[in-house]
Amino acid sequence: MISQILKKIIQMKSLFLTLVLICMVFVPKSYSEEANLKINLLNIDKPGVVFLSICRDAVGFEESVENESEEASCVNKAEEVGLKNFEINGMLPHGEYAIAIFVDANGNGKMDKNFLGIPKEQYGFSNNVMGRMAAPSFEQAKFEVTGPTTQNITLRIGIPKKD
Repeated sequence: MISQILKKIIQMKSLFLTLVLICMVFVPKSYSEEANLKINLLNIDKPGVVFLSICRDAVGFEESVENESEEASCVNKAEEVGLKNFEINGMLPHGEYAIAIFVDANGNGKMDKNFLGIPKEQYGFSNNVMGRMAAPSFEQAKFEVTGPTTQNITLRIGIPKKD
């Protein structure tokens, strides 16, 4: 009788361990591997629509600099903004990201530029980086999300001046 009970306990323990292993392999990652990203937009000088792209790779980021990226590696958001500092919050899986953003002040859905290609509307990038005569690269703008993260982005118009 005792040997049968011991066999049952061993079988139950084996079944339990098997179920734990299956859950570890097939159950999606937990929410603990996500963190809040807070983006503060500073220096807004005209109301309009904020176009924001948060990208996980260089291909999506480079596309998002010119237009809203359609890459699966990017999250896009458009939201109206007034003449005050603006805050955006969202949950993201842990990893590396880069942000491209502009404020469409005239409502035409695109970044307006002059005949030389210089932006006429406000724009900014994560880490407040600016490229030389072009947008920064993904490598320059990337930052890591491993816990609650804040990006304070100062918007600019035209060719960036050295701070």
